[in-house]
Amino acid sequence: MIFKKTLISEFFTTVSFNQVLNSWYLMTFWIFKFLFWSDIKLLENQLLKYLSLNNSTLPSFFCKTPSLNIWSPVIDDRKIISFYNWRSAIYNTLKLIWISEGDEVITSWYTCSVVSNSIIQSWANIVYNDIEKTTLSLDVKDLKKNITTNTKVIIIQDTFWKQSCNYKDIINLAREKNIVIIEDRALSLWNNTQILWDFAIYSTGRDKVISSVTWWFLLVNNINSVYEKFNLKEKIKKLEQDLEKPTFILIIRNLLYNIVWYKAYKFYDFFSLGKIIIFISRKLNLITEILSFKEKNFKKSNFNLWFSSSLAYLAKKELLFLDKYTSNRLLKSKYYIENIANPKIEIIFKELSNYNWFRFPILLNSEGEKNSLYSYMKKNNVLLWNYWTGQNIIPSWIDLKNAKYIKWSCNVSEDISKRILTLPNHKLISKKDLSKVAELLNLF
Repeated sequence: MIFKKTLISEFFTTVSFNQVLNSWYLMTFWIFKFLFWSDIKLLENQLLKYLSLNNSTLPSFFCKTPSLNIWSPVIDDRKIISFYNWRSAIYNTLKLIWISEGDEVITSWYTCSVVSNSIIQSWANIVYNDIEKTTLSLDVKDLKKNITTNTKVIIIQDTFWKQSCNYKDIINLAREKNIVIIEDRALSLWNNTQILWDFAIYSTGRDKVISSVTWWFLLVNNINSVYEKFNLKEKIKKLEQDLEKPTFILIIRNLLYNIVWYKAYKFYDFFSLGKIIIFISRKLNLITEILSFKEKNFKKSNFNLWFSSSLAYLAKKELLFLDKYTSNRLLKSKYYIENIANPKIEIIFKELSNYNWFRFPILLNSEGEKNSLYSYMKKNNVLLWNYWTGQNIIPSWIDLKNAKYIKWSCNVSEDISKRILTLPNHKLISKKDLSKVAELLNLF
């Protein structure tokens, strides 16, 4: 028997043995699932039902809510549109509201390169807004300076799952200026009573709250009559008709991801076999990557891919465990808050309610100290997640010039991005693992 020794904060952590079994099932009986496209609509109904539980500002595992019947009809004035990837979701959202050359889209400058690329490819002018040092929320003072007569959209990002602390102020400011609000909820997957946005984008990608390897969905809200304002009914219908279905090969590569990465995780410490498995799989192009070659270089790629019925099957299975995963992460985050006592380490979010605690971010005093902690933990077989560190548009090797960003125009974002790391708090981490991480951090 092989015992895994290295604790890993990200990427391996969304795969499980159940997902491996489901992937094998889909690859064995793939023809039935490939043809059964109605699975996507069933999943969309399931999500609408889940996201309509507005009786509390807490995730549903805190609430005394009835069991979710995923087959019951949804009575809601919202609409879900499913896409294969993020670039398709944000790009087509901007096109639905008639974004054109000269229009401005304001977004956080502590974000993913896919957000920047989608805005750039829509021909809009991207305007980066700084964040607050203590909350990582959009800085409202900076936002007021950035809004012009050409501002058409503000993207509010729920950074590391947490909704902006200035949420209502931003919404009120946008309403005064007749600006569309898109809420980026890629790192969260639950609803609350503050549904003031026009559009929200969620994800069940491989590094998100639950994983179907890939899937991004746009939720259109009709509270502010965005349907009538932008004539969305016919435009959405046409968009869904024009979306292309992913190829069989592309779907197989996504299903193989679960199998390959699960094996790599289990064999990670066995003569580096896990690393070899990933290296060979990538070289042979057996699995998909989060960013394509074109995306890495801010080039236009296929923005018109629909979601896959096979991957919808995976998402539907995982959604049933969402509350369990969230409760599990909450307990582990609570352990960190109560047991980390090192003045060098700042815990950014300490409030235990209201959010799903997907990822546990910490701040060090300097970039050098952050690098020292990462090396120290790695020597002790703990790999802290550093994908959102190094620079304020991630991944860190992205060329900032291609992202149309001027260095040091958002000082707080750049400073935070150089000092941040995240701790492992996912479903594969045990109480013993938590104790080891906390002890090492306190000794640093």
